[in-house]
Amino acid sequence: MKKKIIIVACILISLLSGLGINENIFLSNSKEMIGILLTILGLCFSGFSFMLSSITRIINNGKNKAVLRERSKKLIKSIEEDIFLILYLIIVLIIMNMLFYMNIPILNDPKNIDFNLFKIISFKSFIFNFSFSMCFCLSFYAFYDLIKATFSLLKSYYQ
Repeated sequence: MKKKIIIVACILISLLSGLGINENIFLSNSKEMIGILLTILGLCFSGFSFMLSSITRIINNGKNKAVLRERSKKLIKSIEEDIFLILYLIIVLIIMNMLFYMNIPILNDPKNIDFNLFKIISFKSFIFNFSFSMCFCLSFYAFYDLIKATFSLLKSYYQ
């Protein structure tokens, strides 16, 4: 239930960003997002190595090695999946950023679409801004999930 709410919130934030109510909105600036996500990815790798070395020491010094290893496998797999998700989203953002700035004459960009409730100035910009902000929101959620799993893993071993 919680993940569904977060995904719906990501979609709503992405829609607002895609509409381009404010052109200077942070979530539609892909160049800055790529740098920030690469920094977050570096933090994830360093945090993962720090956490893994702590867990290895705890398992080697612990009494119930088999139980400790079994508990840690699931959380470590979750952390690895989150790190890879952030990496894949960075790659997708880089590719989308290149496609956004390429002028492909076959693709027509309809402009000034008016729905009376809101107006889309450029459909191409709407699609790309929505995709940029969706990638950023999902990677930010993966980072949150990674931090949560790390703290729960370390908390369970130090108690």
